[in-house]
Amino acid sequence: MKTIAYVIGNNDYFEGAQLKCAVNDATEIAAIFRRLGYDVIEKLNFKSEECPDILTSFEDKIKYYDASIFYYAGHGFELEGENYLIPIDYQIPPINKYEAGRYCLKLTEILGILKTNSGKVNIVIIDACRKAFDRGGVNSFSHVQAPKGTLIAFSTSPNEGAKDGNGQDGHSIYTSALLQYIGRETLSVESLFKKVRKTVYNLTHGTQTPWEHTSLIGDFFFNTGQLVYSVEIPYDEHVVKDSLFKEGDVFGNLISELRSCDWNRQNPAMEKICRIPASDLNKNQQFILGRNLYQANGYAWEVQTFFENLEKNLSKYNKDKENHVLNGILFEIYFNNKGDFRNELKKHDFDKVFLLRKNPIYAKSFEFIRDVLQPYKDQLFYIPAIQDEPIDIDISAEEKKDRTSFGEDTIQIIHKVNVENKDITKAFARYCTSGINESGVKSYLSNFLTAPQDLIQIHSNVSLQKISFAEELLDEDILWQ
Repeated sequence: MKTIAYVIGNNDYFEGAQLKCAVNDATEIAAIFRRLGYDVIEKLNFKSEECPDILTSFEDKIKYYDASIFYYAGHGFELEGENYLIPIDYQIPPINKYEAGRYCLKLTEILGILKTNSGKVNIVIIDACRKAFDRGGVNSFSHVQAPKGTLIAFSTSPNEGAKDGNGQDGHSIYTSALLQYIGRETLSVESLFKKVRKTVYNLTHGTQTPWEHTSLIGDFFFNTGQLVYSVEIPYDEHVVKDSLFKEGDVFGNLISELRSCDWNRQNPAMEKICRIPASDLNKNQQFILGRNLYQANGYAWEVQTFFENLEKNLSKYNKDKENHVLNGILFEIYFNNKGDFRNELKKHDFDKVFLLRKNPIYAKSFEFIRDVLQPYKDQLFYIPAIQDEPIDIDISAEEKKDRTSFGEDTIQIIHKVNVENKDITKAFARYCTSGINESGVKSYLSNFLTAPQDLIQIHSNVSLQKISFAEELLDEDILWQ
C-alpha cells in the first residue's frame, strides 16, 4: 500500500510555552515511517505563514497515495468549537477565533481534505495536550467526527493533560509508546492504538488516556513485514537493507563484484575474498558477505565450490559462538535487499545451509534467524532451528486404472494436501510434477515448503507410486485466483 506521511513537530514557542520533546518526537516518527517505506514530508517548528502551504501540499499529494498519515506534535487548543494546531510564532492563549483562524492550522481543514479522499485509508495522530498548557490551549479539544475511511488518534482524552516528556529517549510518553509498537509487530491499526492506550494509561497511573475515533472500513497495518523489528538485529541498517550498502573500499568493491551476476567478475572476487583473514572483517562486513555469497551461488563456480564444503569454509568465521557470515546467508533466504520479507523465498541450496543446524557450533545463527522470523511464522511452514520437529503432510488420494498405449497402469489421483492443518492442494498441484512416487513428492514438498526433506512425514490413505492431481485442481481459472 503506497503511503504518504506528513509529520510536524514544534518546540520553539515563545518564552514560557517552549516544548522539549515535540521535535524529537516528530523526527523519530518520520525516521520510522521512512524505514517502513512511506514517502515522508517533515516540518519542524513551522510558522503561521506556512499554514497555507502545508494544507495545499497535503491536499495535492494525498491523491496519489493509497493511504495517508498526518502526525502532529506541539501545542493545540480548542476555541468556540474549533480545534487548532499552533505555529511557533503564535501567542498562547489566542486573542479570539478570528485571529486563531488566520494564523493557526484548523483540524477541520485537515479533516476536510481527508473527507474528499474517503476512498483511502487516512490516519491522523495528534500528540498535543488537551488541557491548559502542558501541550495545548486553555480548553480541551472539541469532539471531532472522523470522515469515512479515517482514524483520528489523540494522545489524551478530553480534559486531560499530556506530558512533554517522561517517555524513553527524550520523547513524550505517548509518542514513546507509539514508537514501541509501530514497527515491532504486525498489528492492525486499531489493535496497535489499543496497546498504546494501555501503555500510556499504565505509565501515567491513569492520569493520561489516549483516545481514538475511527470510521475505517478496511484494515491497515503500519508494518506488513517490510520492517524487520522482531528482535534488535545486531547489524547496521545499510547491511540489513543492503541496497543501501555502498562500495568505496577494497572490500566494498569485492561485494560489488559478487553482486554483478557476471561469473567473469564474481570468480576472481571470490578468490580474493577467501584470502581475507576473518579477523580483518567486522560483523557488518561478514553479514553482508554472507548475503552476497548466497545470492552469487547460482552464478559463480568459485562460490558454488565454497557451498560444496560449506560447513568447513564457514568455520573460519566462528568467533565467540557467533558466525555473522552464516547469519547473512540465512537472512538472505528470507529477506530482500530492502530488508523486506520475501514473497518468494530464495531456495537455491537452502538444504545445504539448513543441514548446518545439526552442528552445535552454529546454534546461535539458527537462534538468530528463528527470532527474526517470529513475526512471519504464520506465513512459513518451517523455521530452521536446532531442535527438529517432523513436518506432517496428510495426502488424500484415490487409485485409478489408467489405460495408456503401453497397457493399463495404476495411478493415484491426489485430491487434498494438508500441512499441519493448512490446505496447500491447489498451489502444490501447480508446483509438482505428475508421474512421480512418494520419494519424488517428498522432494517437491521440501522445495515448496523450504524445509529439510528428512523432516517431511507423508501420511497417505494409498501408497503413492505414480501420482497425478484431480482435474479440478489443474483448472487455470482456479489456479490463478
